[in-house]
Amino acid sequence: MEQPETSEPKRGSRRPGARIKRGDLILIAAILLLAGSVLGWQKWREAQVVAGERQLVALITVDGKEYERVPLTKEERIIDIRTDLGHNTLKVYDYGIRMIYSDAPKRIALDMGFISKPRQQIVCVPTRVMVEVLPPSGENEEEDGLDGVVGFAEQIR
Repeated sequence: MEQPETSEPKRGSRRPGARIKRGDLILIAAILLLAGSVLGWQKWREAQVVAGERQLVALITVDGKEYERVPLTKEERIIDIRTDLGHNTLKVYDYGIRMIYSDAPKRIALDMGFISKPRQQIVCVPTRVMVEVLPPSGENEEEDGLDGVVGFAEQIR
């Protein structure tokens, strides 16, 4: 007795049109090349900041007011911040800074880790302490300016 043929393809066979075409490969290669070049450019800029003579500075603010500007150097330095809101300890080392102690109920700021790149931040909300690595002076000052205006313009009659 003969078995009827089924319309299902055999196991392991390919569907028509499921092959990767040359145009698909070119598109994938172009996307990977673009992503790699953007990543390489960012790493190159970071290396220029580290290798350059411009030293990064961390701005420490407490309750919205400047507490101290700390140069990020190789030497180790401990900064103790005691306020009515709480106690925090920062450690400067290896051209970066880290919060090593906080008496806040949830120690989320300790999990923010070591920061050493421009515009990175550590924020401790209960004690109102913020640490931000400032970009080197002279580096694209306009980047810190106005990003956009959102709102409705009144119609002039």
